[in-house]
Amino acid sequence: MYEESAKLTAAICTKYRIPKDRSHILAHYEVPGSDHTDPGPHWDWTRYIRLVNFA
Repeated sequence: MYEESAKLTAAICTKYRIPKDRSHILAHYEVPGSDHTDPGPHWDWTRYIRLVNFA
């Protein structure tokens, strides 16, 4: 799940020139007005951002 999601996120970031860092890649629960809670409190953000940057 981490790897495939990271590939998608990396492609979107590249296409729209979004920096591939935690300040610009947000979880659903971090977006104001969202009613989603994923990816949840146990998501390994360090691992995920590293994968995004190497995808």
